[in-house]
Amino acid sequence: MFRMTWDDGQLTEYEWDGLRRACPCAYCSGEGTFAGNVNSDTKFSEQQTTLKEVYAVGRYGLTPEWADGHDTGIYTFKMLRRAAGLG
Repeated sequence: MFRMTWDDGQLTEYEWDGLRRACPCAYCSGEGTFAGNVNSDTKFSEQQTTLKEVYAVGRYGLTPEWADGHDTGIYTFKMLRRAAGLG
């Protein structure tokens, strides 16, 4: 489980599968007329839901690097708060 403590003291926990499923990159979520490769029926392998590293992206988000090498999704803090019901 990925845990974040926000500046306002709120603690948020995200399940690995849900976090990977929410990847906002063009490959996973789609872009323009491309529908993307991840949907509610997508089955992930253990490597696809094992977090290897997390990188800060400026002051607005995070990019997780998964054990399968996927690292192109930028999870904005706004998106993460909204997913937690805080924004």
